[in-house]
Amino acid sequence: MLGINNSMAKKYLTLVEAYLSRFQRGGFLVGDVFKFNDNFKTTDQYKKLGLNVKDMIDQMIETGLNVRVVGIKDTTSPRYPGNPQTSSSDVELSLALDNGGGRYSHYINISPEMGQPLDIYPNLPPIPDATVRKSKVNIKPEELERMDNIANKTDRGTGAYMDTKISLPADNTTIPSVQASPSPAVTSYTHEYLKDLAKA
Repeated sequence: MLGINNSMAKKYLTLVEAYLSRFQRGGFLVGDVFKFNDNFKTTDQYKKLGLNVKDMIDQMIETGLNVRVVGIKDTTSPRYPGNPQTSSSDVELSLALDNGGGRYSHYINISPEMGQPLDIYPNLPPIPDATVRKSKVNIKPEELERMDNIANKTDRGTGAYMDTKISLPADNTTIPSVQASPSPAVTSYTHEYLKDLAKA
């Protein structure tokens, strides 16, 4: 068993990944955001669609959500189905409505001539206005109106609630206090010596 593993370790296998570029599949890749052309309803491909598919396209546009390419299919059957070299640029697109969070709906198949991929690389797709919650955002600071609320009052030891001071005083606050006993520093020799030294 050890000899088999050693012989396998000596072999070097080159792995080549076969991939298809954007321009080999009609200019689209799966995951692209699809944008319908302004005049797509005047194309022959749109006129050939059924009425229910046209209604589906109108619903997708009215939602304001991103439309994604979820599949690219050849219009004709390939001669060798498992060989990517037989793929052609004559394709049709499978589109779906991106509801966010990996959820898709409104699946349709259309011709790529009806739209273009949205050029957003290397950024993420734009956030549709339909998914943004409309809320009042206060960008400029405004003076807060005082509210007569118990949460805005404080008991300062008098047993009665008073308005809480929400701003710092501009002057020094004198705190009344009485010493329990005279400070020993007042009558000390050093204190008197320093006073006499300051006068000299």
